[in-house]
Amino acid sequence: MASRSGTIVLGLGETGRSCVSFLHGREPLAALDTRSSPPGLAELRRAHPNLRLIDAADWDLEVSRATRVLVSPSIDPEHCLVRRARAGGAAIASDIELFLAAARAPVIGITGTNGKSTVTALVGELLAATGRSVGVGGNLGPPALDLLHADRDAYVLELSSFQLQRLRRPALAVACVLNVSPDHLDRHHNIVRYAACKRRIYGGAEVVVFNADDTRTWPKTGGGIALGRGEWRIDGNTFHLGGETMTTQEVALKGRHNHFNVLAAAAIAAAAGVAVTDMKPVLKRFAGLPHRCTEVARKGGVTFVDDSKATNVGACRAALEGLGNDARNLVWIAGGDAKDATFEELAAPARRHVAHALLIGRDAARLAEGLGDAVPVTRVADMQTAVREAWRLARPTRTVLLSPACASFDMYDNYEARGRDFAAAAIALGARAAEGSAGA
Repeated sequence: MASRSGTIVLGLGETGRSCVSFLHGREPLAALDTRSSPPGLAELRRAHPNLRLIDAADWDLEVSRATRVLVSPSIDPEHCLVRRARAGGAAIASDIELFLAAARAPVIGITGTNGKSTVTALVGELLAATGRSVGVGGNLGPPALDLLHADRDAYVLELSSFQLQRLRRPALAVACVLNVSPDHLDRHHNIVRYAACKRRIYGGAEVVVFNADDTRTWPKTGGGIALGRGEWRIDGNTFHLGGETMTTQEVALKGRHNHFNVLAAAAIAAAAGVAVTDMKPVLKRFAGLPHRCTEVARKGGVTFVDDSKATNVGACRAALEGLGNDARNLVWIAGGDAKDATFEELAAPARRHVAHALLIGRDAARLAEGLGDAVPVTRVADMQTAVREAWRLARPTRTVLLSPACASFDMYDNYEARGRDFAAAAIALGARAAEGSAGA
């Protein structure tokens, strides 16, 4: 019988490269990527010149002989190479498992369909404001393994459903599911399986934080901090933060959906030992992350808002309801790769808040069908045309909102590139870039 060949890293994106860097020199190691030239390959070769890269002709044999295969989160668990490794007796593992075994400080994990990057970044800021050394990343970036340091006091990780799918019992200090709405159904097949992946984050957690208004986030065992009830809730314009209060006008993050993110971050930080009085200065200045309901430009009375990170229906609905008003103040740009989603859920908020929708991308027709007669719709060829037409329709005082409800890969490399293109098109019209805008 052939001897085992050690660990193979399957997938050489950011996560795979972090696994290589962490394990190189510690044990027999090889790697493969199904792409001929994955981004960062040249840098990886320079950093680890002795790393064995497996030739395509040997993929099946090598994974079937491996002791362990570390699978990047973007690779489906039913990929043929993962099945071959499993059939050959290899242990299937992930970077998060390596990280949790190596981390020597408390780990906070945050997931949810929408808002998890914003909440992760804000929790990191809240902990850091108390003088702690905090590693912040995971799905948000940097990869978890790149955060490891002997002097860390805490880690705050954004965890995606793809990452959680491979975890058995993460045993985190604080675990939170913010919300669950349909996304990635091309991989998880249905909302029940997707929600179950999200709730895996609760396994063994010391403190659980969940959304009282979203039953898909509820832990099976009961208990924990219920966002939206008791000491952690928003009443009108007032935050109730564990016995302290603060108004929504005082925080830098704008929009009703972001106010929930503030509430969640404060509850998580409190569970990690941060006093609410120490949080307030941070909440007053933290204005969010790029491409998430970020004002990028203004022209006259028209504001251009980049929410390119809204790659699913739930995130888009949150933006429409968070930024819209009953005067239908939004001219909305949407469309792209639907990822098998349906869009009927957007018809009601569009009817209330949107004056006109401009649809781009591969699944524009599918989006238009979902909206029905809720809002006037125009299909356009590209972002430049969409922004130019949106500016015409938005004058004199409406908001142009890019909130696609779709992935970007039909037209762009990623959602960041899509957001930058939106901002550039607004600037090309003569709009003034917003101060500090990352999109401009």
